[in-house]
Amino acid sequence: MNLAPEILGQTAVRRLQETQAHYVLEIGTDKFTRKDLSGVECYNFHAARLLTGVLRELRVKNTKQLFEEIPPRALCLPHLGVVSLAVLGAAFEAKGLGGSAPLSAYVRKHAPAANGHRLVVTFDTMKHREHRRELEASQHARRRSRR
Repeated sequence: MNLAPEILGQTAVRRLQETQAHYVLEIGTDKFTRKDLSGVECYNFHAARLLTGVLRELRVKNTKQLFEEIPPRALCLPHLGVVSLAVLGAAFEAKGLGGSAPLSAYVRKHAPAANGHRLVVTFDTMKHREHRRELEASQHARRRSRR
């Protein structure tokens, strides 16, 4: 991007340049800038920041460990939605994980198997099911405490 300091001002140009160089997605030791993500046609930088916060809490070491060991169900948390999952797919793509369809490969890898087939559902369905499990668990705990 050609920034015109004589029009925008030196301070504004410096801040814009710093913003471009900062990491918008951090998955453990792997860090992605806006340029890295836009290279795989991902421009959802706010979702990338939300995903970064969640992955810090989960103490993910790097993108490969996330792909191999952490199921998508672990990401069924408030503030993370399908856009954040799409950003994750872009990170997999940028790192060369999962072949030509990295997000599908990630979900299929962690999907439960039944009758020899993997049961793949949308992220929205995963979130609804996880929410339902949490509600049932809290209701069960309340019933037990009443007894």
